[in-house]
Amino acid sequence: MEAGNSFGLLADYAERFGLTVNRITLAPNSGIVLPLFSEAHRLLDMELNPEDVPEDIEDNDDTDDEGDMQRDLLAEMELTARLMITGGEKKEDEKMSRADRAAIRRAILNAARQTKSEGRQTLTEDVKKALEAISRDENTREERRTRLAEMAESLEMFCTGVNGQFFNREGEIWPEADLTLVDLAMFAREGYEAELAISYISLINHINSLGEKYQHSDRMILNVTDESHIITANPLLAKFLVKGSKMWRKLGIWLWLATQNMDDFPNEAAKLLSMVEWWELLNVSASEIDEINRFRKLSEAQKMMLLSAKKSDRKYTEGVVLATNMEALFRVVPPSLFLALGMTEKHEKAERKQLMMQHGYTELDAALEVAARIDKARGIH
Repeated sequence: MEAGNSFGLLADYAERFGLTVNRITLAPNSGIVLPLFSEAHRLLDMELNPEDVPEDIEDNDDTDDEGDMQRDLLAEMELTARLMITGGEKKEDEKMSRADRAAIRRAILNAARQTKSEGRQTLTEDVKKALEAISRDENTREERRTRLAEMAESLEMFCTGVNGQFFNREGEIWPEADLTLVDLAMFAREGYEAELAISYISLINHINSLGEKYQHSDRMILNVTDESHIITANPLLAKFLVKGSKMWRKLGIWLWLATQNMDDFPNEAAKLLSMVEWWELLNVSASEIDEINRFRKLSEAQKMMLLSAKKSDRKYTEGVVLATNMEALFRVVPPSLFLALGMTEKHEKAERKQLMMQHGYTELDAALEVAARIDKARGIH
């Protein structure tokens, strides 16, 4: 997952050599559909009591027990609905009572029953209508009706307009592929925090499903998130990642977080970052060391090692790896191909464009030509 199509050429390269690639751009008119309640019918095969509301994600994320954690489909859908209702705002979510959460769960189950009888997927609009019906039910206390009606009204924002295009249409949410490339596009901007969180949670839930399905395979699953400070800026989402990643070790799923902006990580990300086993810190500045120190306490010797790392453009980058049993200064000399596929600077794009116009290349072919030129400059023939 990224913002800005930094990995588009990598996807092209993978596709050329036979890997299946699923490209998703979260932008209007992209045709992308994220039916977040598409698995709701599965809930009807489980013995679920909507009044049995577990401890909230904020309250139970301190457990270190990874072995007994299993996917909770109803909890995932409840969290999605909560993000829609609260807009991803922490203050609004703190107002969410256990009674509110039970009502959301009941609405999801009621919507699942209704849509299953109609032979179609459960949509956000169906959950909204079910919540409205609960607010009007004669068995609902008068003092609760206004609150439930307001919650249903909040869901309306995700049933119409651009949000409706993404979240209120039937479709296949995340087709299986060797490589799924998600460009956050408009959802990476300010004002789309709820949409971003909901989209990311749906991807995490898909990864959970893949992990369970292929847990006996020897093939690992990598969740690589670039610009990860954008994701963890939502406290609820950061804590959801903590909960999800605890069970990933046993499913062969690895969470890789990349960022150039440690200062943008909120304090709520501390729990998640404290679980990181390997820190690879490339050519960091003194100010960045101070930000890293917020989440991982560094000794003076470690700080000196970090400051000693150097970089030479198109040649190498030095960094420091910090792990439980390892501290080391290293130098990365990327193969020319990797450098060429990852070039996103304006002058690098211009170089590719010139090759495309001169030789009729595709952008991938132009990148491969750039790689060949770097090889030649390195004395590799």
